[in-house]
Amino acid sequence: MSQTDTSPIRVDKIAHIVLFVKDPEASAKWYSDVLNMKIVARAGDGPYKGGVFMSFGVADHDIALFPGEPDASRGKEFEHIGLMMSGTSMDDLRRNYSFFKERGVEVAEILDHGVSTGIYFYDPDGHMLEVFCQRISTDGGASQAELNRNEGQANPVAPDQL
Repeated sequence: MSQTDTSPIRVDKIAHIVLFVKDPEASAKWYSDVLNMKIVARAGDGPYKGGVFMSFGVADHDIALFPGEPDASRGKEFEHIGLMMSGTSMDDLRRNYSFFKERGVEVAEILDHGVSTGIYFYDPDGHMLEVFCQRISTDGGASQAELNRNEGQANPVAPDQL
């Protein structure tokens, strides 16, 4: 029995992510300015009071930003969030890198995974995100096979080598 046969759950993609942040409004502005997200709703009363729901344009929300505890660690809730770019060329990735630099976005690293190349960067609360260019198609399991073959490579790429 394969791993995928042990559960009836079949996740197609990440539907949304909820982050605890220091200042949801300031973070929402950053996500709007840097990732071109739209504010869809702001939570009024209730358990999500002060939260901001954001979308890349289709879903009701892709990322929700909720007020975190004042003494909470920053950006340590997870390793990173991978965001697949709608553009699929390395030119698109180079443009994204230039835009990040113009905006003063802190870039952690650029990695070549064989199947994709990603730029890893931080939001204002220290959460690491990645925008990536998928270079090997996901059709028919091609990218899964390549990632298995290359044993999950993650080779650093210099910005001038993008």
